[in-house]
Amino acid sequence: MRRLLLIFLTIQLLPVLLYSQKKVSYDGYFEIGGKAEYNGIYIESYYKAKMEFEYKINKYTEVEIDIRGNSEERELILYEASAEFELSDNLELEVGDLKKRFGYEEWTAREKLPTIRRSIVNRYLEPLGYVNREPGVQVEWEREGYLLTGGVHYNESHSVSYIIKAVKRSISSLDGVFANLQIIRTRDTEIPNATAFNAGVFDTVAGFASVLEFYYGLDPVESHYSALEGGDNDVYLGAVRFITSKIFLFENKIICGFEPVLSGAVLVNNMDYTDVNKLQLMLGFNFYFNDNARLMINGDLVASNRPFSKSKRSLTDSSALIQLQVRW
Repeated sequence: MRRLLLIFLTIQLLPVLLYSQKKVSYDGYFEIGGKAEYNGIYIESYYKAKMEFEYKINKYTEVEIDIRGNSEERELILYEASAEFELSDNLELEVGDLKKRFGYEEWTAREKLPTIRRSIVNRYLEPLGYVNREPGVQVEWEREGYLLTGGVHYNESHSVSYIIKAVKRSISSLDGVFANLQIIRTRDTEIPNATAFNAGVFDTVAGFASVLEFYYGLDPVESHYSALEGGDNDVYLGAVRFITSKIFLFENKIICGFEPVLSGAVLVNNMDYTDVNKLQLMLGFNFYFNDNARLMINGDLVASNRPFSKSKRSLTDSSALIQLQVRW
């Protein structure tokens, strides 16, 4: 059924692309690479592709359709569909399967990040429902360096998420500061309602684009298991993440840019036991052949310990990745 839907959408979009170029824009990417896990024997290869269409119905209305595929699933999926309405010069309304954009890392599409994968903090928050996509409505107001976003999302497990984001650009000597608040209410009596907060700063230091952000919130899954074992009903997580990168440009027929990237994070699953945590340090190098093509190399060191062996850290989650990316 899903394949038939995609074929139908493709047939409908082709005439639009051919005869309505002024109204339709599109972008996407192709990625191919390999991943070597810590203590792994083999290198896992992969490839991914994305095609995103933006159709401008009129001056105030735009529809976006995102189709993706990868080597693991080997089929195309409808990743996103949404409509955006410009209510005024400063106010926009978006409806559809939307990204919650909780945390600075979620403001940018993954393929435009300087790293191949998102941080361990983002990957931990995703199954908890804090950073995934869900059907919803978002309103965005922006004026004179201020940005305020509010949204309501509803998912298949009958959970409702309320999101508020505030950004102030060009404050004091910083490029900007931001804060996010998310409240999740669920009908599942076994999983508690959850609230999470995120805040941070972004700035350019000696030409390096840098971000420092903090997370704090309820972990609904750990809270559920803790209650079953007779422990606290509320288990709170905490995390801090930073990233800095800079593109050095130079004249060369093959490589026109070089970007070193340094990123790190500390993730604490239970704030009552801060000495049990997960540490991440990622070093990356990106080589640009042009504005839309780059070779990315990441060394991702992740060290974690356990309550019963706090002095010993495991590197099981560590990996090395290499990827060629072409965007359009």
